[in-house]
Amino acid sequence: MRFLLALSLIGAAGAGAAPPAASERAAFQLAIAATKIAPPDLADLIVQFRREYLAGVREAEARPIPGDLETAARSLSRGILQRMHFTDAVGRCGQIVGTVVAREAPGAGDAGAAEFGDAAAGPYRVAGISSRSAAGDASAASRSVARARAELSVSRSPAEAAASRIVEDSANLLWAIWTGAGGDARAAGKWNEKNGPYDVTGISR
Repeated sequence: MRFLLALSLIGAAGAGAAPPAASERAAFQLAIAATKIAPPDLADLIVQFRREYLAGVREAEARPIPGDLETAARSLSRGILQRMHFTDAVGRCGQIVGTVVAREAPGAGDAGAAEFGDAAAGPYRVAGISSRSAAGDASAASRSVARARAELSVSRSPAEAAASRIVEDSANLLWAIWTGAGGDARAAGKWNEKNGPYDVTGISR
C-alpha cells in the first residue's frame, strides 16, 4: 500500500506542474522502487513526505552529492539521531538516492542508454541487502556505487542491469542510514543477500 501511495507523485509532481521529463520519470521510478526493499519504517516516512523525497531525487539529478556516499549516509544517520525534522531527513534520503541514479545510469553515449527509460520501470533483479548495510555500515554500498559504471559497461543487458543495480544500491544505502540511526534492522532478513537474488516488481509505465 505505501508503495502505491508513493506512486501518486509521479503522476502529480506538484499541482499544475509539467509532467516529469523522461529521464526524471526514470529516476522517480527507480527511487520509488528502492523503497520496496527499504526499511519499512523509513519507507512509511518516505510515503508521508513523498514530495520532499522526490524533490531530493530531482535536485540530485542536476547536482549529485559530491564525494563518497558513505560519508553522506553517516552524516544523515547522525542528523536523524539528533532529531532532524523528518521532512529534511527524507529530502536528504532522496538526494542520496538521486545521486546513485546520476552516477549509475547510462550516459548518452553509453551502452543501454536508449533502453534505460523502459528498463527503469522494472522488473528488477537484485542481490539483496548486505549484512553491513543492515548493521548501519554504508561502506559496501558506497563502494558498489563507485565501481558500478565500470562493471555495468560489460553487462550483456546494460539497461536492465543498471536499473536493478540502482534499486539495489539505493536500498542498501537507505538501510545503512536507518539502522545507523538506531532503526529496526529485523526486516532486512527478508532481503538478506545470502538468500538472493530477488525479483522486485516494477511500477506502471
